[in-house]
Amino acid sequence: MKQNLLIFLSVILFATACSQQTGKTVATEEDNDSLATILEGDSTIYGIVCDGCTDTILVFLSSNNIAADPDTLNILDATRNHRIFGRLTIGDKIAVVRNDSDSTIARTVIDMENLFNTWCYQALPKLHVRADMEGRTEQQKINNLPDSIRNLLSIPREYTLQIKADHSAMAYGNMRKTTDEDDIIEYPTIKRYGQWHLFNGKLLLTEMAIDSTGAMNAISIDTVQFVLLDRDTLVLQFADELRSYYKKVKSEE
Repeated sequence: MKQNLLIFLSVILFATACSQQTGKTVATEEDNDSLATILEGDSTIYGIVCDGCTDTILVFLSSNNIAADPDTLNILDATRNHRIFGRLTIGDKIAVVRNDSDSTIARTVIDMENLFNTWCYQALPKLHVRADMEGRTEQQKINNLPDSIRNLLSIPREYTLQIKADHSAMAYGNMRKTTDEDDIIEYPTIKRYGQWHLFNGKLLLTEMAIDSTGAMNAISIDTVQFVLLDRDTLVLQFADELRSYYKKVKSEE
């Protein structure tokens, strides 16, 4: 699986428009259960939030050298440009992209502790067009439906994206069907993401599929822009839609 993933990532990154500098991938083993993929051209640095942070100053301990003194970056522009994603709290793991022309300035800061969560969103169904509906407007198609079917168009279903610290991801949705649907309505299909990575402040989501041998393989990568991140809300700009998530609240037992 890992070998196939690395080969695929090398190919897809040449074609994706997620970076001005795309290229091959270099992989290192992070632990027995996960694969940390370092993408050539990625300038993201990682660290831990330290005491002394303000709206203009980020103080953090670099993950590359935890024995060194904390580093300081100016985050005034990132704050003004809404490029601080998450609520920076002492001890949180963060990802930072520096300014291209001034390494003392942070362009983007992502609080990874806020990102590592189970995120959900609601999706509404669409009308599945049959042969006998062709030539009609959307409203005409809906008006000709029985009330029981028309009401189904306003019933959302919950879809979930889980992002874990070990670079694994999981996407799933409520795919239950009712006898009333009878292929009249259809809910959005979901991509089965299996991994995530950061690349210069963007989120890469890797779609996985099982081949004929039962092995999991990467088949595509979605490049996603962060729009908003706080403790309870995540907004991501996909290529075809802006998607707003809410954090899944664990039920108390």
